[in-house]
Amino acid sequence: MNAPAEWLALIARLAALVPPPKRHLVRYFGVLSSHAASRSQVVPAAATPPAAHAAQDKPKNTSKYISWSELLRRTFGIEIVCAKCRVPLRLIALIKTEDIAKKILKAMHLPTEIPELHPARAAASGGGWR
Repeated sequence: MNAPAEWLALIARLAALVPPPKRHLVRYFGVLSSHAASRSQVVPAAATPPAAHAAQDKPKNTSKYISWSELLRRTFGIEIVCAKCRVPLRLIALIKTEDIAKKILKAMHLPTEIPELHPARAAASGGGWR
């Protein structure tokens, strides 16, 4: 057998292992399938939290979106809470333009001009990083 035929055979065998797009990768058959009559005898029931414990947790969020503070906590591990009342802060506005940022800084009596950038200090002559 020549080499290209062997390569094509290998590619065909590997392509057969690739699952079809937009399909579940795990399929259950027999008693474990979702419509099996005796599935309840084999698969344990889902654990439900006690009502007293569930009441102490956070209130149920009715929105399908995750809050800004929750996203920051999950992504970067940053807790964004009010220092006084310990309630998660919420996003009020997103500043997209320099003009709006300058108006806000001016209202807060803060400098509105971008500070001048200075070059980093020169490397020491006695060795070091280069």
